[in-house]
Amino acid sequence: MFTCGWCMKKISADQPLSAVNIKFTKGMDFSEHEGEIIPVYLQSLDRNVSMVVTTADSEAKKAGTDGMFAVCSSACGVKLQAALAKDMNIDL
Repeated sequence: MFTCGWCMKKISADQPLSAVNIKFTKGMDFSEHEGEIIPVYLQSLDRNVSMVVTTADSEAKKAGTDGMFAVCSSACGVKLQAALAKDMNIDL
């Protein structure tokens, strides 16, 4: 079971799941956490958001995704993406 990174709603296994995908900036290395769900503190939200770190052999990693934040809807995805961009000072 995942929790939406924006609204914190529980997402059960039988519900649709979306994700906000990110590519780490140069120098960021989370390889020791491959395949894990780790907390990422977002200052603009004043809370941790769970991020899945992709594994080196995954299709997501091959497509250029280093981390994924689960969201319950595209609307929550847009809002979380804006918060990520603000905190990380990047364009997603």
